[in-house]
Amino acid sequence: MKSALLILGTVVFTLSTYADSRSDMTNLEEYKRSLGFSSYYDEDSNIGRIKVAVLDKGFYGYKNEVGQSLPADTKYISGPVENPENQKVIHGLKMAQILVSMMSDDLRAQQFIPQLYLYNSYGYTNFKYAIDDAIERGVDVILYSEVWEYGGNHNGKGFINAAVNRATKNGILWVNAAGNFAQTTYNTKIQTASDDWVLLPDQNNALSLRCSAKKTCPAKIVLSWNDFKDDVELGTDKDLDFLIADDLLNIVQSSALKQSPDSNENRPGYSKYPREIIAVDLKPGQYFIRVKNRSKNFGSRDSLRITVDGDSISMPSRTSDETILNPADNSSVITVGASDSDKSSSSDRLDKPDILAPSSIQLSSGEEFRGSSNSAAIVAAGVSLIKSIRPRLDREEILSRIRGGSGGGGWNETGLSLQQLGFYFTGPGCFVQGRLNPPPYAKRVIDKGGILVETTAQLRIIVPFDPVRLDRNLRRQMIDDMIVVLPNTQYAVFPRRGMVPNGAIEVFQRPIEAGPCQVPPQGDGKHFYLP
Repeated sequence: MKSALLILGTVVFTLSTYADSRSDMTNLEEYKRSLGFSSYYDEDSNIGRIKVAVLDKGFYGYKNEVGQSLPADTKYISGPVENPENQKVIHGLKMAQILVSMMSDDLRAQQFIPQLYLYNSYGYTNFKYAIDDAIERGVDVILYSEVWEYGGNHNGKGFINAAVNRATKNGILWVNAAGNFAQTTYNTKIQTASDDWVLLPDQNNALSLRCSAKKTCPAKIVLSWNDFKDDVELGTDKDLDFLIADDLLNIVQSSALKQSPDSNENRPGYSKYPREIIAVDLKPGQYFIRVKNRSKNFGSRDSLRITVDGDSISMPSRTSDETILNPADNSSVITVGASDSDKSSSSDRLDKPDILAPSSIQLSSGEEFRGSSNSAAIVAAGVSLIKSIRPRLDREEILSRIRGGSGGGGWNETGLSLQQLGFYFTGPGCFVQGRLNPPPYAKRVIDKGGILVETTAQLRIIVPFDPVRLDRNLRRQMIDDMIVVLPNTQYAVFPRRGMVPNGAIEVFQRPIEAGPCQVPPQGDGKHFYLP
């Protein structure tokens, strides 16, 4: 049975796999400051060492990092099924390094160093084993920066989510990347035309793709439909096949497994599960995906999903509002999207992701990587740090503290009065957004939920939290001292009625009497910031 489940276990990284490189990640220090981590590293009371697990497909090179960028007592659990010998995936190691660096200030804040477990979760057998073992060990937080293109029904159900539910029901905080399929996902009801071809939106009754790479586009194309059960042993009698053809309609590759409801199914060419997979190197040009209804027993509630994982591939008829894969669609997990990537997945129906965070990771080699994997690792570090201080907090309580940069208060949390500030709003009982574009050096505040607004004095930036949190070195002498951002992007403190340098912009907390007239999307209460 293990071998059958191993076939099922192909998972997708939520960003392009890191190269096998030991290059340092050079911009984590900025994230520590801008996202509020730095102010915690001096905390030395009521800190309990928590257990944090990273589940991933590969941790190649981790042994050299134990005691260096990873805790000295890091434990690696290989799982019952070994990875292929030639698989040297460094993705899991990078996720663990981001988490540890952000949480413990590169192991310098020793009180926040977690008991770290690295679980090889390649394949469903190892995935399930990792969850069982994490529950037994009493793990507090799990980071899973991967998603599955199949195994679920786009609604938080299916056997992948059933396994995750066991972890969350046992009190584990599960942080999951949203995935990077926002531009390469297509969903539709299963309706057939002539010759049992499923209706698809583009010419030739197909779904069109384009490879725009100079050489080739390595791609993994997955067709799945919503008949996954919560029990991994149960199969399906609903059968679809699919193919990809070039612009002359020559078949490039096809997948035509015979679906079977037999729980013991292991015959070649058969599958218990409602999915088909094509892995192919596409040459530059246009292609067409076509889907065949083999079993002819689909009803009005049946739907399919096509996902494509690969660089330099476009899907003109993609679905834009429902692209979350499982287990990121699970209501009991903290789903993290990338605020700086247009590939980051989302679901309007499920209101996912739960939180957004930056993802750009820059290496000393000059390479840059973006995607919800990195964002999830950053948020998992914040969740773990808060859990160390407040171990009894649950998912909702922690989310309320890390969303919107307000410690849970949103724009309802208030600071000084307008009389103390010495200026007033210009709108109808609120602060009107500034008509001019904010200067570049104000971006670091706006990225944290700040809004450039007009006041009776001059332009200022209103934020939903005390701006003294922007930098750990900021200290007020008087309660009404100003926090300003300078043209060199640094923060400084000035007396309320003192002189400030040219170009400096005051950052102030929403006063008691009024807030912003309109909160733009970047201030929607979903952006990550440690209170």
